[in-house]
Amino acid sequence: MKTKCNVDMGIYDGKKVLPRPLMRTKLLSTAVIAALSVFASLAYADDSAVVAPTQSAPAVTDIGAVKKVAPPEKAVTSVSKKTVKHASPAQNFQSVLKHVPGMNVISQGPGNLSATDNEFTYQGFTSSQMASNFDGVPIINTFRGGAGGTGDDHAYTPLTMGQISTVKVFSGANQPSQNGINSLGGTISYEPAMPTSKFYVDLNASGGKYGYRGGNYTTGFSVNSGALPGTGTEMLFKYSYTHAPSFMNNVYADINSYYAAIVQPYNNGLSQLKLVAVYNVEQARQPSLVPLSLLAGNRAYQAPLNVAYSGTNTHALNVILSWKSLLNQYMMAKTKVFIQQQAANRTSFTSSEYYDPNHYGYAIYQGYPVGTNLEPYAAPPSTNNSYDPVAEFGSAVNGTQYHNYIDDIQSVGFIPSLTFFAPHNTVELGAMVDYSQDHSAEYWYGSSPVPNIDGYNNAWNEHDTRNYNYVYLQDNIDLMNGKLHIYPGVKYNVVSTGCDDVAGYYYNYGGHVNNTYYFWEPSLGFSYTPIHDVNLYFSVGKTNKVPNISAYYSAIGVAPTPAAITVQPEGDISYDAGVRYKSSLLSTNLSVFRRNFSNIFSEYYDSATGQTFEYNNGAALYQGVTLGLDVPVKDDVSLFGTYNYTSAKYTTLSVGTNGTSHPGEYRPYVPTYTATAGIRYEHGGLYAALTGHFVGRQYMATNKGQTIGLTLPSYDTLDFNVSYDMPINSAYIKSLRLSLYADNILNNNYLVYAEQMSKPFSYLQGQTGAPVFVGSNVSLRFE
Repeated sequence: MKTKCNVDMGIYDGKKVLPRPLMRTKLLSTAVIAALSVFASLAYADDSAVVAPTQSAPAVTDIGAVKKVAPPEKAVTSVSKKTVKHASPAQNFQSVLKHVPGMNVISQGPGNLSATDNEFTYQGFTSSQMASNFDGVPIINTFRGGAGGTGDDHAYTPLTMGQISTVKVFSGANQPSQNGINSLGGTISYEPAMPTSKFYVDLNASGGKYGYRGGNYTTGFSVNSGALPGTGTEMLFKYSYTHAPSFMNNVYADINSYYAAIVQPYNNGLSQLKLVAVYNVEQARQPSLVPLSLLAGNRAYQAPLNVAYSGTNTHALNVILSWKSLLNQYMMAKTKVFIQQQAANRTSFTSSEYYDPNHYGYAIYQGYPVGTNLEPYAAPPSTNNSYDPVAEFGSAVNGTQYHNYIDDIQSVGFIPSLTFFAPHNTVELGAMVDYSQDHSAEYWYGSSPVPNIDGYNNAWNEHDTRNYNYVYLQDNIDLMNGKLHIYPGVKYNVVSTGCDDVAGYYYNYGGHVNNTYYFWEPSLGFSYTPIHDVNLYFSVGKTNKVPNISAYYSAIGVAPTPAAITVQPEGDISYDAGVRYKSSLLSTNLSVFRRNFSNIFSEYYDSATGQTFEYNNGAALYQGVTLGLDVPVKDDVSLFGTYNYTSAKYTTLSVGTNGTSHPGEYRPYVPTYTATAGIRYEHGGLYAALTGHFVGRQYMATNKGQTIGLTLPSYDTLDFNVSYDMPINSAYIKSLRLSLYADNILNNNYLVYAEQMSKPFSYLQGQTGAPVFVGSNVSLRFE
């Protein structure tokens, strides 16, 4: 007689060899072990996982393997644990995404330094149009989107490389439980580094230099408790300090990273508590976009410190408490409670010595604007601000040399779910409640530190709230003995936003404005395995992104009564289809995608009012093809490669403040292709990889977002890394790992971003990519 228990994409087959009460215990224990092993690993990372009972669980015989009965219905791309583990010290949690086909990464260096609000694009969508989750919890800026860099917080690091184990990128619409906030173009899922059952202590140090200046230097340690006797508790603690002088002049990042992960099984292994905590503190001087004519003479160019600079202090806190339990052989319950803080305080300086009265508000150095705008007003508006820069500092521009920007976000949330196991169905009912607060403000003064006093020197001061609430229902229907899986799902969203501003230099009137969006997000997927090693899949779904907080700015300040919000959520109806094949000779995946993108947001900054505005401007069609290959060549040598082609064009006439876009015109900053190709060698403790990354040309835009006829040239980089785990015959020291890295070996000079500025005159500005980086790492493991 055979007993079959479906557990979240896994199946267990056992024999009836025990009395009925023990068999019931056996069934429950086996089911929970299967479920926990599947949930604890990143889904579909391996072909199979052999599971053993916990130390405190009853003896369970005949435990076989937990195996996938079908792969997911989507083309999901992984940045594997191996790739993360062997990443160069010059990489960060976003730059490592360059291994994903369709990704064009702008973020640079371990400090997540970027001169733009956008840190990457993926198959046409920007970083603010992608969900980013850590252990299933959103880590984005809930008011502006993206996981760092937005709102001019261009030196913010929510995660460091040592705090993550793997990354999954889900393209387009997926099952509701896989999506996150702002999953317009897809979802990036970062999985945390977790403790293991064996005790160890790691001491590590890394360092490296860029080709002509700057580098990265990190020291740190990890303590893994192993499974503690009697309780089975597993704990992992990490700390690291990074000093990263950038390859750009006068730019750096110093980061203190703290991390803890604790896992506590109980109830004979049927239940589990998990705590993951991240706290990263960063002090940095962030980069600015530079005129291309100046970069042509010096690719490291940034303005001298006595002309302009932007100093930033940020911190990121994420605390996630998870619980899951197999209630019986038919039900599993899970929940996550999380707290998140994103704090940024930036003080910028622009020397009034370079103020040019011919260009109102601008300082001009070496023929180009530099720094933040100086405000040449002779006296403040008497109704709003009492600060008089002329009286206190001799002139208006002297009194506005220093500019303080504050952006502090706090979120608390709750994600519960119930999973029901039936013979041919795995049904999940879940929800999320996320409440966020944002305090954002801006002040001018003639010296540092800048006082923050409303009614005295505030340009603006706002307090915002945003509630993300949704409930979802999804199913995994198992038919034809596991050959066919159908994945229907639906999510209902309620998003409420409130914005409060006090009167200031940019706001003649204070006020409050709020609204609520309601929308459905249905999805449907299929996965079919007609013959061994071949899988066909298809999915369709709709996703949305509500407007950024900037959409609320223009409603306040002009009149005593704020205007109504008219901006509609962006929408995407996505289609994915493909075929994957995996055998001992070849692993490949070929997929096509189509994205019907509507209500596209346009955003522009009005230097006359100091406000950023957002409005809907047209629709577009994104479509393309993705190919992935992994080919074992001989023994320990394998070849690998990926390719992504994306066509992104407007489908409607779009007319707005940012300009006019015609049907058939290209969307900006969407590379025609991205690709990787490489060779890997693994034998014993030796690992080596040579990887080339290629990014095709992409159309540029004005700083207001209108596509222009110029393109950003294609570029490529070549990276090499090698590491060796040297066993040491010692009572305490287990191994010594030595690693060498070389990024951009050929020292190619390229631009990761460029745009056309229109004020105070027309010119091009951009950000260069990192030059050659050569570094090493030494890690000593004690057991």
